[in-house]
Amino acid sequence: MRDGVHPREREQEATFQAYLFGPFRVFREAESLGQRSHRREKALMLLKWFLLNPGRLRSIDELIEMICPDTAPEKATASFHVAMHCLRRMLEPDLRRGEESSYILRSGTNFYRFEAGNRWWTDTGEVDWLFEQGRTSDDHGDARRACFYYGQLVAHPVRRFLEDDDSQTPWLVPYRRRYEGLHVQALLRLMQIHGERGETEEAAEYAYQMLMLDPYNERAAITVVESDLEHGRARHARRKLWRFVESCTRDLGISPSRDVLTLQDRVLRCPLPTGR
Repeated sequence: MRDGVHPREREQEATFQAYLFGPFRVFREAESLGQRSHRREKALMLLKWFLLNPGRLRSIDELIEMICPDTAPEKATASFHVAMHCLRRMLEPDLRRGEESSYILRSGTNFYRFEAGNRWWTDTGEVDWLFEQGRTSDDHGDARRACFYYGQLVAHPVRRFLEDDDSQTPWLVPYRRRYEGLHVQALLRLMQIHGERGETEEAAEYAYQMLMLDPYNERAAITVVESDLEHGRARHARRKLWRFVESCTRDLGISPSRDVLTLQDRVLRCPLPTGR
């Protein structure tokens, strides 16, 4: 992805767009490659792995084990070749018999790799790129650009990674955890940057998102309470902090940290508004 290009531009320019957050969808020049079917199930599983691992070599034996576990060797091998043929035709319907695929390349006699190039865009690849751009901007002290990229990242529904995959495939678990982890890191950094810049409402917005993922996140709870105090909502601040401390004690069996105790003292010293 070229530096300086808006994240949405690359998506629009690509010939193929693949979406792995939410239901799995792939488009070629705005045309859907079709709905899932029993015939295409294994081909789509191969495509998911290729899209998540562009350029990475994988042996035929590993790919067969991935899509045909607990299947007799001869039957599994035949099923793999049918799935690979189906996938090639899905991606390139005009591919002639014996012609090599532009994207699924064979190395030697036993390995395959997927070369997406500039013709492919994936939302997972976009999240990886946004995080790297945010971190690079962060390292260079450019908080405004860092917030832009981190903000674009958290707008992706990463918690819905391949939500329509009902196969319970173990190999997907590390990818799901990876994107959830990037999402959490971006949220925490957005909270911190906006807090340091005195932008308490913006910091609170991301803190609330963090608390939806982790209701026991101390930094997010502190950020929300500090925002209430900043805007004169002392009663709200006191109620939220008490509720947070109570839930941590009751559910996790942990005592308030020094930062929480310091904030408690601050909240107690803050006068409550009279009347309603």
